[in-house]
Amino acid sequence: MRSIPRPSTLKDELQVLFLAVGSAFLVLATVLLYQNGQASLRRQLLASASTAAEAAAALVSLEDHRSLRSPQDLNSRAFRNIVQSLGALRRANPGIVHLFTIAPVGKLGGWGVVVDMGGSAPVRDERNLVRGRLPIGAPPPGSLPASLIQEGMGGTAARILDFANPSRARAVAVTSIVTPNGASVGLVVAELSAANLIEEVRLLWYVSIAIFLVGLVVSVFASNLASRWVTRPIEELSRGVDEIAKGNLRTRVSTHSRNELGSLASAFNLMAQSLEASQARTDEQQSLLRELHRLGSQVASTLELPRMLETAARGIRAICGGEEAFAGAMGPRDSAVRVWTRTGPGTLDMQGWETPADLLEDVLGGETRLLVRQEFAAAGLSMLLDRPGEYAVAAPLRVSDQPIGVLVALGSRGQFRAEAVSLAALFARQVSAAVGNARLFEQVRAVDRSKSEFLSIASHEVRTPLTVMKSSLDILVSSPKFEYTTDQRQLIAFCQESVDRLIRLVKDILDVSKIEAGVLSIQFQPTSLNELIEKCLFWVPQLPGGQGIEVEARLPSEPAMVLADPGRITQVLENLISNAIKFSKPGGKVTIELRSHEREYEVIVSDQGKGIAPEDLERIFGKFYQVADSATREQGGTGLGLAICKGIVEAHRGKIWAESALGDGSRFHFALTRVMDTPIGDGAEGQISVDTLLSSLRKASARASRAA
Repeated sequence: MRSIPRPSTLKDELQVLFLAVGSAFLVLATVLLYQNGQASLRRQLLASASTAAEAAAALVSLEDHRSLRSPQDLNSRAFRNIVQSLGALRRANPGIVHLFTIAPVGKLGGWGVVVDMGGSAPVRDERNLVRGRLPIGAPPPGSLPASLIQEGMGGTAARILDFANPSRARAVAVTSIVTPNGASVGLVVAELSAANLIEEVRLLWYVSIAIFLVGLVVSVFASNLASRWVTRPIEELSRGVDEIAKGNLRTRVSTHSRNELGSLASAFNLMAQSLEASQARTDEQQSLLRELHRLGSQVASTLELPRMLETAARGIRAICGGEEAFAGAMGPRDSAVRVWTRTGPGTLDMQGWETPADLLEDVLGGETRLLVRQEFAAAGLSMLLDRPGEYAVAAPLRVSDQPIGVLVALGSRGQFRAEAVSLAALFARQVSAAVGNARLFEQVRAVDRSKSEFLSIASHEVRTPLTVMKSSLDILVSSPKFEYTTDQRQLIAFCQESVDRLIRLVKDILDVSKIEAGVLSIQFQPTSLNELIEKCLFWVPQLPGGQGIEVEARLPSEPAMVLADPGRITQVLENLISNAIKFSKPGGKVTIELRSHEREYEVIVSDQGKGIAPEDLERIFGKFYQVADSATREQGGTGLGLAICKGIVEAHRGKIWAESALGDGSRFHFALTRVMDTPIGDGAEGQISVDTLLSSLRKASARASRAA
C-alpha cells in the first residue's frame, strides 16, 4: 500500500515565512533604533551648543558689548572683558571649538564688527556674515548659513553643519544678546566639534548591526520552533493517516490544542475509533465465517450420523454462543428424532435420546428463530425446560424440503451473538446437506451389505458343487478305466479350466466378503519376502502368456524379514505378477524389486504395458472395477484381484499404491513394516521383537474374529 505524501515542505515554508517576517521586523527595529539614537545624539550635541551659546550671551556684559562702536574699540577695556569672559567659558567647556560674538555697529560704511575669542578681528562686511563666510582671527571652519543667523537673531538656533565630512563637522548655535527691554545688541556663536558625535553614531551603527545579527539568529531559532509548533499537529495527523493506511487502526493523535487543528485531531480520533470498531466487527464476522466453513467441512467429512450430530452440536454452540447445544436428526426410516446434546460448556461428553418427530413439528416446519423459555414447550422443546437458559436459537434441518432434524443452542440473551440466527440458518443448511449425504450413504451401505451377504451366501452354496465337479473331472482324467478320443480329452480339459476359474472367482468373492466383514484370517509369522518372491518365479511360466514374458527379480542379499501371513502375501504377489504379465506385450519384461527402507520393506512390480489413465488410477483398488478399454476387457477377470490385495496388505498394517502413465507401463507398490529379531532395549531403539509383535498381532486378529 502506498504511503500518503507527508507535508514535509509545509514546515520549511512556514519557517521561511516566519524568518522573513522576523527579519523584516528586525530591519525596521534596527533602522528605528539607529535613527532614534542618532537623533538623540544630535539633540544632545545641539543642546550642548545652545547651552554654550546662551551661557556666553549671559556672560557678555551688555555695556561692554554696547561700547563697541568702531574698529578702534577693539583695543578697549570692554573688548578685553568680553574676550576674558568668553575665554573662561571656553576653558570650562573643552568641547567648544569656537566662541565669538558679532557686534553690529549701525551704518558705519556698511561694516560690522566681529569679535572672536581669539583676540583681534578685522572688520568685515556684514554681508559676508549673511552669506555665511567669516574668516575672523581664528576663523570658524565651514560657513554659517544665513538662515541660521536670521533664526539666531530672534532667539537661539542650532544646527549641525557638514556632518557628512568628519573633518569639518560641527554643531553651531547662534543666540542673541538682548537688552532687558528686548533689543538685540549682538549675537553669540558657539561652535562645538561633532567628532564625538560621529564616533558615537558610528558606534551606534555597529551596535545596531550587532543587534540585528543577534536578532536574526534568534529569529532563525524562533521561526524553527514556531514552525514546529504549528506543523506538529499536522505532522501527527499525517503520521496518523499513514498508519491508518497501513492498517494500524489503533493509531490516535494528541488533541492538546484547542483550535481548529485540535478539533480536526479529535475528529480523526473518532474516525479511527469508528474504523477500528468496524474492522473488529469485520474480523469477527470473517472469523465466524472461517469457523463456519471449518465446522461445515468437519460435518461433511464424516458420513456417520452420530459423529456428525456431535460435530453439529459443537458447531452450533461455537458460532451462536450459549451454554449448551443440541443436534437431532431422523434416520432414513425413523419417525423419531435422535437428539444429541452437549452436557455442559467445555465438555465433550454427549448424551442422546429419542423424541417423536411430531413433538418437534413446530421447530422442524418453521424457520430459524430465537425462542424464549415460554415458547419451548409449544415448539416441542420441552426437554429444554430442565436446562439453564432463557433463550434458544432453533434451526431446522431439511433435505429436499423435508424436515429431518433440528439444531438448538441454549443460553441467556447476552450469550448469543447478534448474528446468531443468520449464522445458525447458514450452518443448518450445511448440516442438512451433510445429513442428507449420510442418509444416502447409509442407504448405499445397506444395499452394499445386502449385496455382499448375497454374494457370500451364493459363493458358499456354489463352492460345494464346484468342488464336486472338480473332483469328478480329476477322476475322469486320471482313471485308467476310461479311454477318450482327442476331442473328448479337450472337452474335459476345457471343463477343468472353467471349473478352476469358477472356483477362483468364488474364492475371490469369499475373500472380499471376509475383508469387508473384518474376519479375514491372518496367520502372522516371521516371513522372508525374498523366499516368497523366489517361489512365485517358479510358477510364472505356467501362467497364461507367461512363456513369452521375461521376469526379472531384484532382491537384496540379506533376508527381508516381516511379520506376515506367507499364504496371504503370496496371494498378493501372485495377483500383482499375473496382472503385470496379463497386460504386458509379447516379449515384454516384468520386474519384481525389493527395496529396504529404515522402517519397512517395499515390493515393486513393474510392467511395460499400456499403462493406466490418471482418472482410473484412483479407482483400480475398488471392487469389480476394471479399466474401461477393449484391451482390458479382452483379458477377462473379475476386477477383485487388486481389491483383495489392498485388503490383505492393510490387514497387515501396510500400504499399497500404484503409479502409472499411459504408454509408460505400470508400477504397483506395497510396503510392510520390517522387524528385527532384537527386543526393545537391546541396542535397537524403536524396533519391536518378532515374538512381541507376533503376539500382539495374533491377539488383535483374535479380537476381530470374536467381534465378527
